[in-house]
Amino acid sequence: MLVTNDDEKSLFQISNDVSGELEPYKDPSKQLKKESVYVLLDNALKKIFLWIGQSAGVRSRFIATNAAQNLQRVRGLTHRVITIDQGDETSEFISSISSMVIPDQFSNE
Repeated sequence: MLVTNDDEKSLFQISNDVSGELEPYKDPSKQLKKESVYVLLDNALKKIFLWIGQSAGVRSRFIATNAAQNLQRVRGLTHRVITIDQGDETSEFISSISSMVIPDQFSNE
């Protein structure tokens, strides 16, 4: 079970082991990987962004979707889950995640 603190923003990724749990994002490269799925909790916006890399596997997508829904239940139904495919990032998502990763990796059209 994922327990979150009350930080304004938290970024998680799906673990590579069998558990498929959400782990805090700790990649020093500050790049989101195309074969991964990430969950961004933004308490200020009351949104849970689910970013899906273009090469992410079906299992990772499924686990991340369930994790985002569980996180929504924990945080309250006031938090909306928004799914974003790599390459279709919204300006709101980019603005929200830009303090945690290198924002130049996203196309903003």
